[in-house]
Amino acid sequence: MIVVLDTGGVEGLAPIDEQRRARLRVLRQHASDLVLPAAVLAEGVFTGKVGHDYHARRLLDAVSITDVDAATGHAAGDLRHTARRAGLDPAPSGIDAIVAAEADARAVGDDVRIVTSDGDDLELLASLATNALRLSLLVV
Repeated sequence: MIVVLDTGGVEGLAPIDEQRRARLRVLRQHASDLVLPAAVLAEGVFTGKVGHDYHARRLLDAVSITDVDAATGHAAGDLRHTARRAGLDPAPSGIDAIVAAEADARAVGDDVRIVTSDGDDLELLASLATNALRLSLLVV
């Protein structure tokens, strides 16, 4: 299993307290990779609070931060347009679409769990993905 994080996933797994540390331990035991699309960093995973940011940096040291290439960008755009056509108004954010597209691309060869605090938008995006049957969500 591969785990793909969005901003809420970073917040929900940053080892700030025992509950988050336990959640992270379980995921690391079952995941072959923890992935964070670089575009997620644009949403601001750091708060300027030293204690919080220390733990967020520790988590980021343990994940694979991936570039967003043209194929992923186009796939994210297609997912956003499909979500709009399905009646979602406003459309999911571009960052959520990138997370879903990254997860979908990785689901070609493995099961993928998206870790998020935004279950609604990402659940819809994941359901519209090509490899939807291999995608699942963990809402933290």
